[in-house]
Amino acid sequence: MIQYSYPSSAFTKIIISLFVMLMFVFSCKKDNDKKPPTLNLISESGFIADSTVVAIGFPYRIGITAGKGDAAITNLVVTLTTENGMETALDSGMYSSDFSYIRNVSYGASKFEKWSFTLRDKNGKSASTSITVLKDLTSAFGPITTYSSVKLSAQDDAAGNSFFSVASGNLYTEQNAEANQSDINIITYYGDLLAPSTEFTLSSPGESDVATFYPMIANWAIPKNETRYKPDSLSIPQIVFDAAYNDSIIITNYTSATIGKRKFKTVRAGYVIPFQVTIGPSSGKRGLIKIKSIQEGTGGHIIADIKVQK
Repeated sequence: MIQYSYPSSAFTKIIISLFVMLMFVFSCKKDNDKKPPTLNLISESGFIADSTVVAIGFPYRIGITAGKGDAAITNLVVTLTTENGMETALDSGMYSSDFSYIRNVSYGASKFEKWSFTLRDKNGKSASTSITVLKDLTSAFGPITTYSSVKLSAQDDAAGNSFFSVASGNLYTEQNAEANQSDINIITYYGDLLAPSTEFTLSSPGESDVATFYPMIANWAIPKNETRYKPDSLSIPQIVFDAAYNDSIIITNYTSATIGKRKFKTVRAGYVIPFQVTIGPSSGKRGLIKIKSIQEGTGGHIIADIKVQK
């Protein structure tokens, strides 16, 4: 009878390989047993249903509820897909066991708007859901109001108007702004006191630095009106702005997924700046500001044409 024996080193390698394989299989099985987060669309009254047909500019609400599985939720991504491609509306890190997310939307110009929501947890598990809203093909773009050659001053122009209403087109000085605070959506200042300086800046009552230049705003009623500005200022040629007679250019350049900023820094002549009122009586209205000319400095001003949805 012939007996075989393995060299000890080869035998050890085989044992280690088997151990690693068993650990891998066990680990995979253990990972597969971990519960992913839960994700559900909110379907109660006031929230739009999947495949609803709406007109251009129609206001609607979407939302989700989320709950953890075996690990805390660490990330939420919200995207908007239209016939023009996909935009990221939110990519937020967190550490949460459960939460709800709600978004108020104004329908754009695309044939469809598909909102997708994706959760990831600490274990790498994920959950996704989506909702699609469709355009009424008989709907049309909406009318706009145009305010021409609006002069908006910086803080040291005592006789100037630094406060503007998109609803009425009224301009206000610092002295009469407080009595009309609910009407004010756009404020201008020269950001010389900030580090670094933001130079000529578009703001609103709800922006954090505006009270540095107009201290009385700190005591205005809450919630303060807020306007957000799209950082991109060069994608709309001035000639296209001048030719706009409805809100098509407005809603295609400040979409429902746009992440606006509470201030637009370093304004320059030639810019066309998309904006949306996000808090206040005019909430939801979008528009464009074309900077025609600028005089720099704390006593300076800008001259602008402003187009806003009616």
